[in-house]
Amino acid sequence: MSQFAELWTETADAFSATYDQIGDQWDADTPCEGWTVKDLVEHAAGVQVLFGAALGLEAEAGADWPSVQSAMAGVIADPSNLEGEVDHPALGTMPKEQVLGVALTDLLIHTWDLARGIGADDTLPAGPTQAALMGLQGLPPEVIRAPERFHDALDAGDGASVQDQLIAFSGRQP
Repeated sequence: MSQFAELWTETADAFSATYDQIGDQWDADTPCEGWTVKDLVEHAAGVQVLFGAALGLEAEAGADWPSVQSAMAGVIADPSNLEGEVDHPALGTMPKEQVLGVALTDLLIHTWDLARGIGADDTLPAGPTQAALMGLQGLPPEVIRAPERFHDALDAGDGASVQDQLIAFSGRQP
């Protein structure tokens, strides 16, 4: 299994652990303006389906998170699905592993959002957090600050943890 696949799996497990704690909080607000917990989970699953399709994922729009996680895990378990490049309508031509990196980053940040929305522990896994921060910092601002992506970065402050740096870089207040 590739490093990106391992990091995605660790991230998906963290999202699932938080997802399993939702209870009756589906209508609770999240840090994503205008999104309830239900909206956030549907978005997170939908993004995995969207980016996973470039890797060979076959899942229907609107599939629930457990189904998406299982299907995506099956796709990325086969290293050949992460070889080569794909053309992505919004991001251009990119290596398939980078596509998985984008999916990982979206899911990781939304794991934090979900935890905040339901009042759960918002600690993110260290490896994926470091990888996501490095990946985002390496992208041109016009890519990550485009509409419907990330708000302007906030100042995490001196001595901030990697997690707080990631959350602030994504435009959220840690």
